[in-house]
Amino acid sequence: MTVIHTQVHKEDNTNKPCYDCKWQTPDPTDPLRGQCTVNRHALGGVWKRWISDVAHSTCSRYEEGELSFRDHV
Repeated sequence: MTVIHTQVHKEDNTNKPCYDCKWQTPDPTDPLRGQCTVNRHALGGVWKRWISDVAHSTCSRYEEGELSFRDHV
């Protein structure tokens, strides 16, 4: 099976975990889970993806830092 690296996938010992990515929103009840908000619809709506393990997951759209207000609009 081929892994599509633009989507979130599990990768052990990654240098770019979803935990540090600015597009990851943490789950308030379980710190090991989160949501990825990097994908957008053609009209600009956010397409959220659940991340089951933020410490061992990554994708090609990883960006370190904080999400600014302008990224939401």
